[in-house]
Amino acid sequence: MEPDDLWVRYLDEPFKSFAPTFTRRTENASNQPLIRIGDLEIGEMSKRPHTAVVGKDLQRRAFTRSPHYEVAHARGYDAASHVQAMDIEGIDVAILYGTRGRQVQMHDDLEPRVADALARAHNTWTYEYCQYAPTRLKFAAQVAFHDPVLAAREARRAVRELGAVAVIGNPNPINGRHVHDPELEPLWEAIEELGVPVGFHPTGQASLRDDIARRYLDHPNGRVIGVAGRNPVELMFAFASMAAGGVLERHPRLRCAFLEGTCGWLPWWLWRLDEAWEKFGPGSDVQISGLPSEYFYRQCYVATDADEKVLRHVVEAIGDDNIVVSTDYPHSDGLFPEAINEFVALEGVSDKTKTKILWDNCARLYALA
Repeated sequence: MEPDDLWVRYLDEPFKSFAPTFTRRTENASNQPLIRIGDLEIGEMSKRPHTAVVGKDLQRRAFTRSPHYEVAHARGYDAASHVQAMDIEGIDVAILYGTRGRQVQMHDDLEPRVADALARAHNTWTYEYCQYAPTRLKFAAQVAFHDPVLAAREARRAVRELGAVAVIGNPNPINGRHVHDPELEPLWEAIEELGVPVGFHPTGQASLRDDIARRYLDHPNGRVIGVAGRNPVELMFAFASMAAGGVLERHPRLRCAFLEGTCGWLPWWLWRLDEAWEKFGPGSDVQISGLPSEYFYRQCYVATDADEKVLRHVVEAIGDDNIVVSTDYPHSDGLFPEAINEFVALEGVSDKTKTKILWDNCARLYALA
């Protein structure tokens, strides 16, 4: 996870005063700070002590699993400790999606130029981070969905000048703008032109107005319910927007990945979207030439959790060409140091399929040699 002073050091001079601050109350889990950017606050869960207690217990259990957590935490999760964690897990190449970099974008009222500056600073820092082991550490670029034109410009800079291998997509609407909104066309055009994928990855701050977890924040066991539902549901609707909303029709070379939301929902959702299109598509404003599922098979990938026991059923339903895997290190709810071992031990999935998911599909998604 990124250092708190990243933006103090890397923001362009006109935006230095907007460097995020991270406030942790004594009872707060260290991975759930309250983020302040100017007059804005990000981190709805951070304001609620009962969710922080859950987070602190999760972190305690993670640190118990491996002494490396203590080492990495003490070193601020620097690049050297990250590569050491990869060695422990047996991972050759990792694509970094960042944590704080996405969190600081999660407010509808963030001024677009400020949001863009925050993304630029994060990408420059991440590029330097990856130089510790550039053949093993790759990164997905942050962009600010608050202004699609600025986002497209930053995507081009991050890929062409910094070597980013993907662009991070926010599945939630920002200011009511869904990912299939025509205003986002400049961004999709840029990413398609660059030849890198967009990796849709939710974040856990629940500060966007349109975030499914918000409805549970002040309810008993709301953290459990929100965490279980948010990522899969937000990814489901993001794919629906990209496919049934016509984006993938207009951009046939645009690759998409739907990450950290499990994969067990996918077979049913593809069937459901196809059924809905057959019934209601002919009368819709935007027409597509195929069924939504066809765009998934042609252009999309979904990430399985390393211990996802229903993977066998997903492979049976949709095959194994469009599935990748993530470990979620260094987050406390990941499986480090046993993520890859857990994946390899999954029952009902052939070694051939596991090899494709661990390497072949990931290499194809990110255009790695």
